[in-house]
Amino acid sequence: MYYFLRFFVRQALTLYCYRIRVNNTDPLQWKGPLVIASNHPNAFFDAIILASCMRQPMYFLALGELTDKWLVSRLLRTLHIVPVYQMQDNRSNQERNDKSFELCADILSTDGIILIFSEGICENNWQLRPFKKGTARIVWGALNQLKQESPLRILPIALNYNSYTSPGKTVFIQCGSVLSSGDLPREIPEAEKILLLNDLLRQRISDSMLQTANEMAQLQMILSNLSHLPWGEIKKIQDAMDKERDQSLFEKLKKPGYFINEEHPLFQTISQILILALPALLGWVLHCILYYPLKYFVRRKTSGSVFYESMLFTLLFLIYPFYWIVINVSGAIIFKNSWVLVLLICMPLLAWTTMLWKISVQRVRNYFALLKQERKILRDFLSAVIK
Repeated sequence: MYYFLRFFVRQALTLYCYRIRVNNTDPLQWKGPLVIASNHPNAFFDAIILASCMRQPMYFLALGELTDKWLVSRLLRTLHIVPVYQMQDNRSNQERNDKSFELCADILSTDGIILIFSEGICENNWQLRPFKKGTARIVWGALNQLKQESPLRILPIALNYNSYTSPGKTVFIQCGSVLSSGDLPREIPEAEKILLLNDLLRQRISDSMLQTANEMAQLQMILSNLSHLPWGEIKKIQDAMDKERDQSLFEKLKKPGYFINEEHPLFQTISQILILALPALLGWVLHCILYYPLKYFVRRKTSGSVFYESMLFTLLFLIYPFYWIVINVSGAIIFKNSWVLVLLICMPLLAWTTMLWKISVQRVRNYFALLKQERKILRDFLSAVIK
């Protein structure tokens, strides 16, 4: 079931995301024992992205409060979810967490892969929050269970999104410098072990992230217009972004800020808009009946939470195959023209075309939303940041 779902999730992500870039694909081929420690900005969508990239199936931790319902529990366990429980609300959850951490140690001792979001909580922002103890407890628990020099590796990963609310997003997966069991002294006290590992992981994840507290529009614009995000360039980009400048320029851009640049010059982008106009319109017409009501429903259900994108993608993933079948069967009954039937079969391709068209329109819209001098300032800034 896991492999079956992963195959179709990969196809769905191709339609949902404009691009997903990995700075180093080698760690994605690794076998366990491996602990992946990641930041957590986009709820369950983070796990979907990472699970789709890894060659070997992996287990990952999620709030037990979300997995305790019977139907959800059965589904999530099929997807290799290991529940963890919040301690501040119920101290009796300690025993349940101990069992979950023991399960993680067993998985690692059989060469499995564990994904844990070290911040412990999720927020839709672009800052790395303090780490909880969970990652360190899992790592040290596995090392103690092996009782010998272990091949266990800990891979820091940073997820960089240009948006948390819109399809057609750009996602950069940055694999940091791996830690091995040899980097972790076992003779120090337990509390020091946790602090040491958290400090090492936090530094390596932080080095792989673009971060901001206030200049979100600027950061989104940078991530939207990068074709790739080399690990060695992140500090330079961060330094350029942290310099004081007039933020009103970036606020004029429609988020997430796709803009005309060297990779996407103005004439080429306008030509793409014209060429893709008809198939994009067909894609919009064929999908608006599904997408917009579902988007409205999800937005209402997830208001005030971080689960909007996770829920939207999951529902689209589950419902779309049935929608596609219904449209094609209805088209076969109503229309006798073979070209119409081919068009309906190609609905996913048309949806992808609509996404590309909308991004191209945003590039042109953002270009003409600025004055000539403002466009020059932004081009110079992008040229300094994007090499």
